[in-house]
Amino acid sequence: MSYRAATYGSFDEYGSARHSGARPVVSVGSFDGVHLGHQYLLNQLVEWARRVHAPAVVVTFKTHPREVMTGRVMPSLNSPEHKRRLLSKAGVDAILMLDFDEALQQITAEQFMRRHVQQDLAAQGMLVGFNNHIGRNREGTYVLLREIGQKLGVDVRESERVEVSGEAISSSAIRRHVASGDFHWARKMLGRPFSIVGPVVHGDARGRKIGFPTANIELAALAHPPAGVYGVRVKHAEDWRIGAANIGTRPTVDPSRTAPLLEVHVLDFDGDLYGHELEVEFLFHVRREHKFEGIESLKSQLARDIQVIRERVAAEGLEASHTP
Repeated sequence: MSYRAATYGSFDEYGSARHSGARPVVSVGSFDGVHLGHQYLLNQLVEWARRVHAPAVVVTFKTHPREVMTGRVMPSLNSPEHKRRLLSKAGVDAILMLDFDEALQQITAEQFMRRHVQQDLAAQGMLVGFNNHIGRNREGTYVLLREIGQKLGVDVRESERVEVSGEAISSSAIRRHVASGDFHWARKMLGRPFSIVGPVVHGDARGRKIGFPTANIELAALAHPPAGVYGVRVKHAEDWRIGAANIGTRPTVDPSRTAPLLEVHVLDFDGDLYGHELEVEFLFHVRREHKFEGIESLKSQLARDIQVIRERVAAEGLEASHTP
């Protein structure tokens, strides 16, 4: 059974549930991807909290703050639930998963520190990410936050910059690598294979009708690899299985579709996955998506795709290796 941090949807909800005791140490950020840089910061946060016998609390957001700031969709590396799992795994005690709204966008750094960090969270310390900014117009640099913290009795510290092979680790860099299908670099920055977590939604059952049933996951605003077929590992409950995944619009069977969909055929599995949450871990690219002349041509190609995946998984010993 994995550890689950207490999760709250607002500062008020956290305040109502908080018991008297040691004032927490906190960190605030989008934590998109919960990559190696985030993991380094979270490790520092948890160690600090343990030293002072206090809770480690993370304040983060369901969607990226830049969506509100720019009005454009920002593809996320994690769904909120996936992010919660990863933050819990890092050992934090509580997570505030907030809606980033206009009120938060307009709040000044000092107002945020005074209203939320000092009053709502009653924090004794705050750890900020390297070059992270808090407050209206990104005014809250580490230097300013430290000055404000000194006035409020909050010890503000900054985490260090983290690089891999000379490149700074960032969520935006990982999005670029994922969008180009570069799973090697994405894995180096994430510290784990790139994966997508989401609930299985009802489809039109066309896959089952042609002998290749699929579990469908809406990609919505999630970052994802280019359209194509991939060898994947699929986690259902606590079990990992090999699968064949397609990302795309299904031009052969649904030519009017425009929104990309993740379809996963789990090998050697016969069961109902509707409503279940799956983690789909991307291993390698098989081929690009394209339109076939008909269903029989599609079925023949799918059979070849699965054979390629089975052979490569066996040759590279991928089936036994998976995310812990």
